[in-house]
Amino acid sequence: MMENGSLRKSWGKIRQGSFLRRLVMVALILSLGSGCREPSDRPTETVLPPGEIPGMVRHAVQFPTADWGLQTHRVGIGFVWPEHRSIPPLQRPQTEEITLAPGQPFAPYLVLSAAEPITVLVTMILDYRQVPFELNGKYGLLHLIPLTPGGDIELPMRVDVPGEGLHDLIAIAFLDPLNFSTDWAYRLSMDQRLVGRRARIRVGHKLHPARWLPPPIPGASVPPWVNLSLKVALVRPPRGPRDHPSRPGSQLTVVQGKAGRSLPLAVWASNLKGEKGADYAMLFFWNYRQIPFRGEEVIVARLEPDTEIILEGEIQLPAIPGIYQMQVVYVFDPYRSIRNKEVRAPFVFGSPRIAIQVADP
Repeated sequence: MMENGSLRKSWGKIRQGSFLRRLVMVALILSLGSGCREPSDRPTETVLPPGEIPGMVRHAVQFPTADWGLQTHRVGIGFVWPEHRSIPPLQRPQTEEITLAPGQPFAPYLVLSAAEPITVLVTMILDYRQVPFELNGKYGLLHLIPLTPGGDIELPMRVDVPGEGLHDLIAIAFLDPLNFSTDWAYRLSMDQRLVGRRARIRVGHKLHPARWLPPPIPGASVPPWVNLSLKVALVRPPRGPRDHPSRPGSQLTVVQGKAGRSLPLAVWASNLKGEKGADYAMLFFWNYRQIPFRGEEVIVARLEPDTEIILEGEIQLPAIPGIYQMQVVYVFDPYRSIRNKEVRAPFVFGSPRIAIQVADP
């Protein structure tokens, strides 16, 4: 169980409120929502009801089923095998590297916890491709789950893992997903607004990756006059050799575009002052659905300390005006062993989530 922090430090004690307070929490959670429309990198004429996202399955408010007194973060996420649910979290067997027989699904319980009432949108990435999965008896690509504080919420899940070899699985919980605010202060926050959990799954006896990713793109030296790094961020494409994404106004927060037209943007990944190099595997999400960028589902960059990469591209905006959101999710060193410390860090990271206002052309 972790939230971009140590597996064994991702829980903290939360005092449960009274029954009346719990009812108030439920009312607050159910009141969350905002208008949104179909996300796509191509124009679309689909109009959806307010608060809906294509492929989204709604779940009822989830109350904690166990309280181990270890909650320390706003939201935590992890896995537990059914037979280990009664064991305290710090004593459970690891779930970072798993071996399955061919045809056997990955079917633990998904564990979520919250320090405050919050809604999360859970999705699964298998071999760097977003996949539908079963959660608490419902099947879908995205699962909207209102959480209440007070302990662990444990939901049975199932992900099919086809093909022998090594698989990378990433569970992501997007926080506050239906907040389509264009408030500048909200968007300027460096909060990545997600938590994630990685697992490497070996199916059968083969030891090669189940999917070969594009070769890593090497980074270039960070200019000597640059002293800012946002790790990975969506930025305005540079307008010249001295126009760097670190300059004020280059980082995207709220962007305007015209329906049906293209939106130029760039991704900036930096390892400025990093202690070691790593392969950055970057995935791009438009309203929480994975989309290609520069024609690739996943972009891998090799960044040694004090190197960076700026990749320019464009997104085809939908034909329907509205407010959309975009975010980059990234991990280090795909398909390498987490337990053997072959990855720079075993966590799941996200860029700031930007808002895109699409207006009539």
